[in-house]
Amino acid sequence: MALYLPALVLVALVSVFPIAYALRLSVYRTRALRTVEFIGWDNFATVLGPAGWADIARTFVYVVASLLLAVPLGLALAVLLNKQVRFVRLFRVVILLPWVVSQTVAALLWKWLLNGQYGPLHGLFGGEGPLSSTWGSMASLIVVNVWLSYPLATILCLAALQTVPAEQIEASRVDGCTPRQSFFQVIVPTIRSTLLILVIMLTLLYFNMVTLVYTLTGGGPFSGTQVLSLNAFLQSFQFFKIGVGAAYSVVLFVLNIVFGVAYIRVLKGKNDG
Repeated sequence: MALYLPALVLVALVSVFPIAYALRLSVYRTRALRTVEFIGWDNFATVLGPAGWADIARTFVYVVASLLLAVPLGLALAVLLNKQVRFVRLFRVVILLPWVVSQTVAALLWKWLLNGQYGPLHGLFGGEGPLSSTWGSMASLIVVNVWLSYPLATILCLAALQTVPAEQIEASRVDGCTPRQSFFQVIVPTIRSTLLILVIMLTLLYFNMVTLVYTLTGGGPFSGTQVLSLNAFLQSFQFFKIGVGAAYSVVLFVLNIVFGVAYIRVLKGKNDG
């Protein structure tokens, strides 16, 4: 037990203590970063009010749309990179390049590209560009998020594809399966555990993403891209409403737990089956 004690203390300091502290802050009214008065669930009433539910809805749109684009794109590129073609190493470098770009740099780059007045892509969009409208900003945010995160999906899918026995694919071809049938009936079931783990990782990443949203859109226009993670940051460090920000963080933490447990139960059920 003594050997595990330093690790347990470290985990408590970086995980358990911040969560407990956020829970405590969420039930207090704060002023100038100090707790002033115990108010119970009043902060959560603010978070779960009409504006809060709008943030939750936008968060689900952002997360689900990003997943529906990033996972299939990553899988398709992994299938391409798994083939023995010329210049495959060059293709791998180019395809995986966005992974080395930070969220801040990516947001600034795309903000310049999509600018309606002087951006290189402004001719593709009418008016003031996509970042000037609510849905255009959300669509742009999703596209940039997918551009940043699809390399992770590609790497994990490529690693999983290289573990699929070639004998299974050849046997399916002998049995008369087309390449498409072999892919969906042999390859996908073989790598489904990796795919589900990938979905878990990306879901948690998207739910907690602040830097990209804050730098690219700042939650605007008209709060059209204000997601839970961004509002938790703004309430805490811009408006200095630490209690409300902690309440947002607690709600976000609960959503992370719910989705993480749900995915793990699905994964366990598939493995048991």
